[in-house]
Amino acid sequence: MNANIYVEEEVTNWKLSLTEEGKAETSASDLCFNAMSHKLLKFYRPGKIKTRRGSNWFTRKCFHAAYYYLDDPPHHPNVPQVDWEVPIEIGGEIRAAVPVNEFAKHVASLHADGDIGFSREYEAIQNECVSDDLPCEHSQHPENKRKNRYLNITAYDHSRVHLHPTPGQKKNLDYINANFIDGYQKSRAFVGTQGPLPDTFDCFWRMIWEQRVAIIIMITNLVERGRRKCDMYWPKESIETYGVIQVKLVEEEVMAMYTVRTFQIKHLKLKKKKQANTEKTVYQYHYTNWPDHGTPDHPLPVLNFVKKSSAANPNDAGPIVVHCSAGVGRTGTYIVLDAMLKQIQHKGVVNVFGFLRHIRIQRNFLVQTEEQYIFIHDALVEAIASSETNLRAEQIEELKNCTPYLEQQYRNIIQFQTKDIHIASAMKQVNSIKNRGAIFPIEGSRVHLTPKPGEEGSDYINASWLHGFRRLRDFVVTQHPMTHTLKDFWQMVWDHNAQTIVLLSSLDEINFAQFWPDDTTPIESDYYRVRFLSKTNKSDYVSRDFVIQSIQDDYELNVKMLHCPSWPEMSNPSSIYDFIVDVHERGSDYRNGPIVVVDRYGGAQACTFCAISSLAIEMEYCHMANIYQYSKLYHNKRPGVWTSSEDIRLIYNILALLPRNLQLLKRTAIKTEIEDVTTATPDLYSKICNNGNNETQQLQQQQQQQQQQQHHHHHHQQQQHIQNSNHVTINTPPSPTPPQELPEQVNSLQTPTSPSPYPPESYIKNQAQILRPSPPTLSQLSSASPSPSFNELDQQLNATPTLDNQTQSNSLITTSK
Repeated sequence: MNANIYVEEEVTNWKLSLTEEGKAETSASDLCFNAMSHKLLKFYRPGKIKTRRGSNWFTRKCFHAAYYYLDDPPHHPNVPQVDWEVPIEIGGEIRAAVPVNEFAKHVASLHADGDIGFSREYEAIQNECVSDDLPCEHSQHPENKRKNRYLNITAYDHSRVHLHPTPGQKKNLDYINANFIDGYQKSRAFVGTQGPLPDTFDCFWRMIWEQRVAIIIMITNLVERGRRKCDMYWPKESIETYGVIQVKLVEEEVMAMYTVRTFQIKHLKLKKKKQANTEKTVYQYHYTNWPDHGTPDHPLPVLNFVKKSSAANPNDAGPIVVHCSAGVGRTGTYIVLDAMLKQIQHKGVVNVFGFLRHIRIQRNFLVQTEEQYIFIHDALVEAIASSETNLRAEQIEELKNCTPYLEQQYRNIIQFQTKDIHIASAMKQVNSIKNRGAIFPIEGSRVHLTPKPGEEGSDYINASWLHGFRRLRDFVVTQHPMTHTLKDFWQMVWDHNAQTIVLLSSLDEINFAQFWPDDTTPIESDYYRVRFLSKTNKSDYVSRDFVIQSIQDDYELNVKMLHCPSWPEMSNPSSIYDFIVDVHERGSDYRNGPIVVVDRYGGAQACTFCAISSLAIEMEYCHMANIYQYSKLYHNKRPGVWTSSEDIRLIYNILALLPRNLQLLKRTAIKTEIEDVTTATPDLYSKICNNGNNETQQLQQQQQQQQQQQHHHHHHQQQQHIQNSNHVTINTPPSPTPPQELPEQVNSLQTPTSPSPYPPESYIKNQAQILRPSPPTLSQLSSASPSPSFNELDQQLNATPTLDNQTQSNSLITTSK
């Protein structure tokens, strides 16, 4: 049987044309038309179907259109529908959203009795998700199993991301281990996926292109504890091609907590007439400070990362792609935090339980451990207490004179502390004489000296690591050396390859004497010799040069000491500027070691300098500064450094006086040190869910020790000048009473002309109100009630789940959070 069928050319040409993104502009009628033509082609020979252009035209146009776009996702009627904002009853208890003013009390109750409340809630979510038994047939297909990083982390069929078909491909090549996940009041706001494998690099970048992705969130390092968690799916330098997508690394900004990379991606297979906009800009926000096991010590950096990366996504862009290693644990934590921060902003309530229960239906095991579930709650308590802390320059100018605001911020800074504050080494009797006062380094951030065999306490010095804008160990803050700790100080400089010392304490012959050698008498120890080289007088500070020489070999370390006893009461803002630039100019030449900052007790003076130096770069980078975050994290790492709200006001005052562009961003730029993944073994951490119970089995493995490579550099210094302005006096707080003596029995790839890593319209301007609060007025702040107490919460913070360290069988490669 033959048939003559005529088709309007205009309909097929317009209705079924490809957009620049490779998508089809279709409607329900178009799909029916394609389905009809597809069926006709099964029954009738192509040559018998006629059009105004001839039979071959119809076969080519209509058949290919049907092949491309009729492969719609299957409908899954059994998928449960969850309205997560509606209260529900589970286990005889009503679960509903909690008002923000009651949330701290709610979290404290969940922490009570060894976190029993958290355990019950998390177990309820686990049991419900296991009972759903949603299909993952495509993940289990033999041709797709190799595309899964972990055997038990699969992609639900009903929510999985479908890659667009390409001509001649096999049926199962539309698979990638990725699922659409809802955000707050926005469906498919995210794509949760695993860390790409070498065999899936091309699929990953196809997904980025096809889904119009502008922001990629990466929350894992390539290698953690010797295990490969993710493969490097972007070019280390220049350009790489992954399948049909070409990826160019344009810029890389390395910061202490995360790195922002800017990519230009290009589709290489689009037709010439469709290539008008074949290049797109994609930003990767790579959080690098998530610990190998457990959760971060403090939520502030994570909250800041979530806010900034989420706000960077343009309104017209596709979903945010979030991945860790398996794409479930840290990925789910990020998504829940983002949604809850938006719920707090829009409705003033928090519903972690309901939202997680909802998105668990879209990708399995999201928020993979109870510890992550607890971390989300503690982070939201901090977010509610601190409110918005990213401030623009004009907000800093206004708030520096707002005493109620500063007093409230100071209370928040010293109130809620990290969950692991231990000062055991400082409390040892053998070390007590090495402390000037009551400011001690906590164990997690104290600086270690090379221990001497058989000598207890030989690794101790009263010094703490502090992060800066660029690195987690940018600064070492320490007290003024005493006579019996003088050699310990120079041992620390030698051990950690520190080439810059900032001395802020004034001298006296009794308590705070000179601790460096003069031009006639060097300082000697068993391993090194410190010799004086030269001295240069500046307007408000003195620069001294030393060389530390090894006694055992020919290695030398050049060290510069910048002595500014008047900090921060300098003659004018120009002097403050010159001093900070001089320190960082030196630091940019010698990036191996930290900057050692010294004041009398290793307290507010030193921490103020570290904060100002870091915040000035942050202000230049993103036009905002987070004074609260630096102040609080410094307090957590070295408790007692801040003594009053006037210490915090001083940071506001100095930051408001500095020029808007110190040009420190380029001076301090560093490249990412890509971890060597060639020797890393595949990840064998286990995360198996059976009957609602989560057990973690970990391989016993030895810590890989990394030897610090020390390099010898010749000194090179450049001076930066700005025009002197009128004399400005900074009102500094009165010097606090010296701390009481410790009782004896107390134990980038950098492209100078490249654009900012933030999309200009979506980040700098009014894209996200969560980062753009209106400055509070004096009346609002004066009448504000104090933040909820965290005392009950703090009592439970040390009770953390213990991980089972049994050896995992090599027969099953499963997931790690």
